[in-house]
Amino acid sequence: MIACAGSCRLRVRRAAVLSSLLLTALLCCSCKGLLKLPVTGNQEERIRLVSWNVQTFFDAKRDGCEYDDFIKSKVWGEAAYSERLRRLCDCLSKLDADVVALVELENEAVLQDISNYLFSSMPFRSRYRWAAFSKETGSSLGCAVLSRYPLEELSCHGLDVRSSAVMSRPSLRPIMRVSVVKGGRSFVLLLNHWKSMSGGRDASECWRNAQEALLESCLEELGQDPALACGDFNRDILDFEIGNDGSVLLRSGENISSVGSPWFYGDGDLQGPGSYYYKDEWSRIDGFFYSGRIWLEDFCVETAGPWCQQDSMVPKKYKLWSGWGYSDHLPISCTVTF
Repeated sequence: MIACAGSCRLRVRRAAVLSSLLLTALLCCSCKGLLKLPVTGNQEERIRLVSWNVQTFFDAKRDGCEYDDFIKSKVWGEAAYSERLRRLCDCLSKLDADVVALVELENEAVLQDISNYLFSSMPFRSRYRWAAFSKETGSSLGCAVLSRYPLEELSCHGLDVRSSAVMSRPSLRPIMRVSVVKGGRSFVLLLNHWKSMSGGRDASECWRNAQEALLESCLEELGQDPALACGDFNRDILDFEIGNDGSVLLRSGENISSVGSPWFYGDGDLQGPGSYYYKDEWSRIDGFFYSGRIWLEDFCVETAGPWCQQDSMVPKKYKLWSGWGYSDHLPISCTVTF
């Protein structure tokens, strides 16, 4: 049981499979790491991953769940969507990851469009043949995974929220849990999109604390099994509790899970430039957390592409009125062995 302010009680609900799930084989459908971490143990498989919040990626169909600016827009439609889809897929081809985790896709149809576009434009051996999608019922946006390797055991983990009238429940995206399988070995990928700071940083912190507790419970359940959490945590890495050894301490009540973060290395310096730029300040709200028998070989904030300004590395935010830009987040990448 987790308690937070405002007479709000939240209970972790494990392995709650929500609606709008897709797990299927899709048959129709660089930057060098800034950080080299020491690799130990007996690793037999290697996978490169990209995590990217692609910023309110709605399709051209108006279902009523879209944000108001899309519903009211006179320029948003099939042509604008098709152009934005083409740009995103060109970026994903350039990033060339084995597994891609995407945050803020509207529905399975968008994921299918991405898959079909990439399937027709990429070499045979580079195609993404597996995909997964999750979305909370009634939410505007969900999360997706594209993979060149099989995905198994898909589930979603949400929060059982009981609130008073003082604090209404915001949209809380579930954690998508899926196993990535290669060469007879596998690791668990946990894709996150935590509550944003809209409504005020302090007022919304309760919900991010609850989502942190949910992630900790998922990692605790996995024990020493290889696990990698990624996504948009809407919390700067410096706002997490940091251990003396540079690890990140995730809390769920009295339980603590110590996880690694590639934002830290060496004597505690931070990787740059950050992944999100807002009000002339960089933050590191996107990230990877790794635990168990999994190791990171490299980590990179991806800036060698058209999605950011090459002089400042500031993301080219998508602007609905002009159709210009990509996303207000930068993609991040890592290579793991397990």
